[in-house]
Amino acid sequence: CQIMDKHLSALAKKHVETKFLKLNAEKSPFLCERLRIKVIPTVALIKDGKTQDYIVGFTDLGNTDDFTTETLEWRLGCADIINYR
Repeated sequence: CQIMDKHLSALAKKHVETKFLKLNAEKSPFLCERLRIKVIPTVALIKDGKTQDYIVGFTDLGNTDDFTTETLEWRLGCADIINYR
C-alpha cells in the first residue's frame, strides 16, 4: 500500500531505533499466514520476536486514507513499538 509505505518510510528515518520491514503479501503467502494477515494493508507490530498488535486497514488511523504520519506515529507509540514523545 503506497499510502502506508509513505508514512512508514518517514517514520523509519525518524525512529532509527526501530526496524521497519516491508513485505509483499502476494509473494509471501507463508509469512502472511504465519502472521495471520488477511486484510491489506496490515502492519504487524512485533517486539522482542512476539507479535504485540496489528494495525489493520485504516480503522485505527481515523478510518480514512488521509491520515497524518503523526497519527501513525502516535499509534505505534501506544503499542510501545517506537519511542513516542
